[in-house]
Amino acid sequence: MLFAGFRFNLTLQIMHTLRFWLTVISVGFYSLFSFSQKTNLGGWYMYFANAKINETPFALHFEVQDRNHSTFKDLDQLLIRSGLQYQYNDQVTFTAGYGFIQSEAMGEINNPIIENRIYQEVLLGQTISKFSLKHRFRYEQRFTEGVDFRTRYRYSLSLNVPLYRFQEHRNVYASVYNELFINGEKQPEKPLFDRNRLYLGLGLKLNQQFSFQMGWMNQIFEEVSHPKLMVSLHHNLAI
Repeated sequence: MLFAGFRFNLTLQIMHTLRFWLTVISVGFYSLFSFSQKTNLGGWYMYFANAKINETPFALHFEVQDRNHSTFKDLDQLLIRSGLQYQYNDQVTFTAGYGFIQSEAMGEINNPIIENRIYQEVLLGQTISKFSLKHRFRYEQRFTEGVDFRTRYRYSLSLNVPLYRFQEHRNVYASVYNELFINGEKQPEKPLFDRNRLYLGLGLKLNQQFSFQMGWMNQIFEEVSHPKLMVSLHHNLAI
């Protein structure tokens, strides 16, 4: 009877927790939908994959991002990026790769612009108590139609905070990051500062292979800013 009572209380606690987070997510979706009707809320929908090559320190990275001027329509950018990763140790990972970017203007007349991009980055990971902290330094070489060759520096600081653990590899967490972009060359009528991205989100880790995130990001330029709804699927696998 005592064990049965314990199981009942545990089940009840899990149900209350699930109900709480479902309510938070539902309210978040409703608020974002209402906000998008009143403002120009963009939508970014992303898939990230990391395929570890067995018995080696190497992995393959691949991502696809569908970025829209509006929440669910009007393409802003299609970004496809890949890279080869080398894991130096548990805290340090190096990556070199290539990205294809098609950018389109807002509205019906799109005037697509193609950019081919090469990048190198180093990712430094830290664990402080239960918190996961990451520093990412990225250097980009950009080849864009109708634009002179450019470079850009990026620094991202991200933090994952565990909120509730269902099982060993299944949990809910909060995700926060800020990324600063600095142009490598001073361009006519443009400052060295390119943009800044601030992100706040909620994540659900389903197992060791899949996790899901939804959040809000504000992309800040020199004089304007653009809020974005961000939804992403993260996939880890081995080959």
